[in-house]
Amino acid sequence: MKKIGITGGSGLLGKLLIKELKKVNTQYSKFNKNITNKKHVDEWLVKNKSIEYIFHFAAYTSVTRSNANMAKAYKVNVLGVENLINSIHKSKKKITVFFASSSHVYKYSKKPIKETYKLIPISYYGKTKLLAEKKIRSSKNKNFKYFIARIFSIFHAKQKKPFLYPSLKDKLKNNKLKKIYINDANNIRDFSNAEKIVKTIIKIYKKKITGTYNIGSGKGMMIKKFINKHVNKKVCIISNEKTNSLVANIDKLKKAL
Repeated sequence: MKKIGITGGSGLLGKLLIKELKKVNTQYSKFNKNITNKKHVDEWLVKNKSIEYIFHFAAYTSVTRSNANMAKAYKVNVLGVENLINSIHKSKKKITVFFASSSHVYKYSKKPIKETYKLIPISYYGKTKLLAEKKIRSSKNKNFKYFIARIFSIFHAKQKKPFLYPSLKDKLKNNKLKKIYINDANNIRDFSNAEKIVKTIIKIYKKKITGTYNIGSGKGMMIKKFINKHVNKKVCIISNEKTNSLVANIDKLKKAL
């Protein structure tokens, strides 16, 4: 029986995906070791010879963490992808990889961003994701196919800091005045609930779509409006007036699905 492989299964998207796969009794193998260790990746694919599709979620996530430890971010996000590609090549098996990239590979834009837009990373995290994308696209392994998912902003009740949603909830826990101070609250982002993103990901898998696509809602929302809607409607937000926008154009994915 064919099997799905999952790296980063302990992260938010990985956990939600596994939950959905269990509902329909889909066979999967969770990679639980170090993605930066070539031997660990090789052994995983040797042990799970029936894997035909891999969801690669393993990553050193968030802008804050990546800036704080650039060396580790590069090792996990870039060299980890390289290890996976090389292990697939050694296995000589036909495998498709779903790579969770990021909207941070793009430059800010006032208009919804298409996949053909300028690739000028807005953060070091985005830079590592773009470098990983390049390694995937340049692979000469004929048995290797890929889906690069440039995922825009996600949120979920079980999401952990330092992401926006859990960080804001944490700030409000001990704030009796119901007032938080946040910079750049006028910035516009493309927010999607992580569960909705996972359902889209499953559709992509079922249709065996390949290529590079944006995944998001296709709608922009100011950060302060997102806070008032999803965190606490009574919150008063103090921010500066500088604005930038990062919203997905999802026409390409809509057409493919």
